[in-house]
Amino acid sequence: MKPFIGIKKIWYGDVITSAVTKTSLKTWLGTATEVENSHQNTWLYTEDDGDIYYRDVTQKGAKTITFTMGVFSFDDKVDLQGGEKVDTDAGWAASDTPGIVNKAIVGQTKTGNYIVFTNAAVIAKGNAVEKNIGLGVTAVAMENPSAGVKSDYMFDGEKVDAA
Repeated sequence: MKPFIGIKKIWYGDVITSAVTKTSLKTWLGTATEVENSHQNTWLYTEDDGDIYYRDVTQKGAKTITFTMGVFSFDDKVDLQGGEKVDTDAGWAASDTPGIVNKAIVGQTKTGNYIVFTNAAVIAKGNAVEKNIGLGVTAVAMENPSAGVKSDYMFDGEKVDAA
């Protein structure tokens, strides 16, 4: 398997409700929304350390994917940030109450491998990058409410593409 280096593509879509396999991932990608433009150098994947008590891990650390969409639509804002489209889709209006949107987030690395968050808590907001206002997205892998579905998966891209 190739290492997990950089980011090539990003997708978002409905929370995944069944255990992910290479075949189901390939099918899901066909139904998801692809992020057409992610500002260079805004992609980040982190996995926090768990809280340590002596030498035992007492809880898992948060796994987070962040990126900024350089080109986005009002549909993307509604899907990832909430709010609503207004004036016959000519604009966007913020929600009166802040909230978290739950989506599945999948990233394909430059080496072809996949990182899958089946149920991510997504917070999106305007983010200035390279003098442009992009849609900054922070997605944190959460427990999946569906039995038997893990919060996150990693897949060998060659095996997914061959499925």
